Amino acid sequence: MPLWKLKREVRRVALQVSQVQWLVYGPALRRIHDFRKARRIRLHHGAHALSGDVAVVLIYQPQGLSGSLFHTLRHLTGKGFAPLVVSNAPLSAEDVARLKPHCAAIMERPNYGYDFGGYRDGILHLLDHGTEIGRVLVMNDSIWFPLYPDCDLIDRMRRADDDLYGYVMNARVNRHRSHLQSYFFAFGKRLVATSDFRNYWAGLFVTSNKNLVIRRCEIPMTEHFRARGYSIGYRYLISDPMIALRSLTPDELMQVVRYQMRVDTSNAATLAPYAAGDPADPAWRTRVMALAGDLKMGKYLLIAHPLLMLGKLRGQILKKDRQPMYRLQRAELLAGGFAEGMAPAVLEEVMTCDGVAHRLPRPLEADPGRYLRPSVLPVHRTADREVEVA
Repeated sequence: MPLWKLKREVRRVALQVSQVQWLVYGPALRRIHDFRKARRIRLHHGAHALSGDVAVVLIYQPQGLSGSLFHTLRHLTGKGFAPLVVSNAPLSAEDVARLKPHCAAIMERPNYGYDFGGYRDGILHLLDHGTEIGRVLVMNDSIWFPLYPDCDLIDRMRRADDDLYGYVMNARVNRHRSHLQSYFFAFGKRLVATSDFRNYWAGLFVTSNKNLVIRRCEIPMTEHFRARGYSIGYRYLISDPMIALRSLTPDELMQVVRYQMRVDTSNAATLAPYAAGDPADPAWRTRVMALAGDLKMGKYLLIAHPLLMLGKLRGQILKKDRQPMYRLQRAELLAGGFAEGMAPAVLEEVMTCDGVAHRLPRPLEADPGRYLRPSVLPVHRTADREVEVA
């Protein structure tokens, strides 16, 4: 057996072993947690009423609250949502005081169950103590949101009026594995009012094993509600960057090829000949587009080139992840001028989070209007939906 296969199998077995204790003891640990919640969870009342449309905002900021969190909370309240902030880390008295004007309630809890454990405690508290609850938006602080002041994501969500709506749908051949990504999703009023909604969260498999959180919480949630007849909506499919590729100029397509070589190092050698090619050659474009489908360039929307994710698809969410691919994306974002018009609280953190002294370019001097975000986008039609591409 090749060494790389042996290492892969060892990692797989180690991962499975790490999950055994949670599969065996997880339900009992959840019951113990529920029994102890009154002693282990601290609650603080905020300035807003816990009623109407509510946003459960999960945070983990043990070093102090970020400026972008308050930017997010202001956006949510401006859109008519009462935030319930759930912190998986203790908060200082000063931070609690800073949060209260922006929230309906603040919950401090142990970091049990990671994001879905916090989502669960927040939603069950909302169902038990809220009044006349409408939509329930659920998000966490692994993202910057919104990036730009023209964000219409919540407006789109309301117009769609689906029972469960998410930012990105991971569409799979196997429908049971197709799921909404779990950093931003919302439940409609019809679903929130049902016993199905309460029963799902009360009986959720809670675990502090990250792989099991994905397998037992994030992935099954969408199908759980779809199988019961509830409607599912989303802003983007993971395939949308591939559609946006078609609208690129030759030079822009070359930018994406060179970026892809850095974020997808396993395919760098395959892309290298194209990075040295002539983008003005129509045959070059044809070959690159064919290769893009095979390599699934831009498959994962949140690590796509900023030109695709922000410029063409007008995305409003950026991951805070420190992995190299996201660091490269942030550097490309700043170098390419996509910080133009970005919310100041977000921009400051984007510029400093990687420990690199970034300097903003002046794109308007070189190419006036190139990076401005158009208010009306052309529509590209696919087999089953319309995709707006700048």
